[in-house]
Amino acid sequence: MQTSVAFISHPVNIIAMAESWEDVTWDERLPLKEWVVEYTVSVDGKENHHLNILYGEDLSDVQRSLLHELRKSYVESERIEVTVLRMEEVQDTSDTPSFEGCFSP
Repeated sequence: MQTSVAFISHPVNIIAMAESWEDVTWDERLPLKEWVVEYTVSVDGKENHHLNILYGEDLSDVQRSLLHELRKSYVESERIEVTVLRMEEVQDTSDTPSFEGCFSP
């Protein structure tokens, strides 16, 4: 007499499409903050000045983003020296009424 055993496996993460537009749930997380980062990079005696907008929740996120940018931009360089001149969160403080009528396209 032979016995056979069958194993049925189910995937752990099953993603199902929504039936209708009303079934769609939106991610309610806050968007990442914008940070202005100004820094200089010295490579082989040449100095490059950079001004970037990076995104992150806090200072450590922005530092990780900056490290990623540096690795992407200076792939071929073995050693670089980075001096961060400014790293601050962008605040929305524009005074739009004072600019009305000053500029026209």
